[in-house]
Amino acid sequence: MPSQHPAPDTARTDPRRSWRIPDDRRLPALEPLASAVERHEPVTLRETVWDADERVLAAEGVTLTRAQDGSWSLDHGDGPEPVGADLDRPDREQPPRDGVEVFLRGRAVATVRVRDTTTTLVILRGKDGRVRAEIADVRVDEGDPDTSVLRSARWWALSDGGRDGTTARAAERALDDAATEPPATSAVAVPPAPVLAPERRGNRAKRPRSDTAAAFVVRALESLRADLVAVDPRVRADDHESVHDFRKVVRRLRSVLAAYRGALDREATEALRAALAEAGRVAGVARDAEVVHGGLFRSAARAPDGFVDAPTLDRIGEQAAALRSAAAAELRLALRSDDWFRTLDALDQLLLRAPAGPHADDAAAAFVTKRIDRERARVRRLVDGGATGLDVLHEIRKAARRLRYALQAAGDVADLGKRRLGLLRRVQETLGGALDAAHAAEAYRRLSGPAARDGADTFGYGALATAEHAVLERGLRRSRKVLARL
Repeated sequence: MPSQHPAPDTARTDPRRSWRIPDDRRLPALEPLASAVERHEPVTLRETVWDADERVLAAEGVTLTRAQDGSWSLDHGDGPEPVGADLDRPDREQPPRDGVEVFLRGRAVATVRVRDTTTTLVILRGKDGRVRAEIADVRVDEGDPDTSVLRSARWWALSDGGRDGTTARAAERALDDAATEPPATSAVAVPPAPVLAPERRGNRAKRPRSDTAAAFVVRALESLRADLVAVDPRVRADDHESVHDFRKVVRRLRSVLAAYRGALDREATEALRAALAEAGRVAGVARDAEVVHGGLFRSAARAPDGFVDAPTLDRIGEQAAALRSAAAAELRLALRSDDWFRTLDALDQLLLRAPAGPHADDAAAAFVTKRIDRERARVRRLVDGGATGLDVLHEIRKAARRLRYALQAAGDVADLGKRRLGLLRRVQETLGGALDAAHAAEAYRRLSGPAARDGADTFGYGALATAEHAVLERGLRRSRKVLARL
């Protein structure tokens, strides 16, 4: 019976080299290679692999695993990483879903594989008693939880702690010879390691021809879909800047769908745009709260010395933090809703089916050129309108952003004036700074209301709002100069 005790810490060093072993052959004789050879008892660790009935995680190349000590890990293909309980669901007995909910979308998960990893460690020591090399003989047996039929994988791993001594090199040669020699007649072959068989959620339609408008839009959306499923778990974990990154990906998706209308079925793309707009709205509220909370001390630095005292800053900081926390929680709740799951499904179906629009078979280069010209004309009309109110500037900023995102999505399809991307970015940043100042000034005015009802001195609130209003005025002047260059 294999031991259930933990392996020695020395087994945790990174391997210098490993060998795939296709049968049950033994390790070579190692005693002649070292002054002392320690052979530890086998250590078996049991893990369970979790997935939905449809194997949606396997389809995405993701593995959710629970170890026998109750800890969870998540592997996206580059090695398992520990994962804790969900932010708003701290029960460690339940599977952590936030890291994979973007794929599960409300589906129940259960054990789909049982995996036993048995490691036998051999340590080679020199005359001074120091470790010269470590050899691990690892076997993985894995199967369905309701069957006794297992498939296995086995390998040897050599570690030397980076010392590259003579003992390690001799062990490497011995292992190499033993691993490559023909199997003995008594050797039993090790079946290949099992692979979770994903069940696709639908049959992929025939992909559009690579040089068409439909294929171009599908490629752009596939890249953005990868960005979306990468940032979604970060928002659920409340990572720094995750809300900003999420909002940016949603805007890019909506911009591509709008700028390149007609390549795919318009009914499908417009329904997806509307669903993404709702997610963007909730993310926008959370982001605005973050900006106010994060910009408080910057606003205080802009106010005249002595106008905002420390108690006022502390009170505003607590108010802003509470608003940010509530808005972030609302966004996380929205990402657990059926509406968000349907939005993700709609995006997947659009990529899976690629329903043709009226311009699906147009040449990609000509289609992109025509659509970029339309986006330029849209920006030009707004700029030439002459109005400079905040609402108009907001519309100009959105139009410039959509043009910029459309140009970036075009990639190498055509040279459509991408040298102007820097100017479009400055337009977006300059107008954004002015609009952020306007939002901050309004936020300080709103926060002063509850403070006044509590009997607090609100002079500092007014000083902060006035300082942000001055920033707004300067931003408007800079915006007019930048827009003149368009």
